Amino acid sequence: MADLVAPLCVIDIAARAAENADAQLTPDDIRAWVAVHGPIPQGSCVALHSGWARHLGSDRFRGFDGEKQHYPGFHVEAAQMLIAETGARSIASDTLSLDHGPSGDFATHYAWLPTGRFGIENLAGLERVPAAGATLVIGAPKHRGGTGGPARILALV
Repeated sequence: MADLVAPLCVIDIAARAAENADAQLTPDDIRAWVAVHGPIPQGSCVALHSGWARHLGSDRFRGFDGEKQHYPGFHVEAAQMLIAETGARSIASDTLSLDHGPSGDFATHYAWLPTGRFGIENLAGLERVPAAGATLVIGAPKHRGGTGGPARILALV
């Protein structure tokens, strides 16, 4: 993947995630965002703002309880909805994964990634950009045979 510029759609579930570390972005969250901001633009990045970035640097960010990890993510049905009903090209999360922490099957990864779309994890600063109207600039190194890597990501408001 080389550089990419995309409309940014930020869906905020931070209040729900503050109450439940295993909260997931759902199709209802997408429908609520669309009702306020209009259709998700072609080629966009849909970002999950769970507020989890505030835990960076503490054990809470990883959320490991000795058996499982606990942090928010995308529900597989939300990913499927974005695939079927929008032209979104990427999804992003301010957590360690596109899937929520206790996921054992990584259903969101397996639904999303084989469609030629990509995901961004550990995204910072979502609390500082508007829900709609920003542009995301994604610069990533080219990988040969790799499954992921670091990226420099900027939001232009």
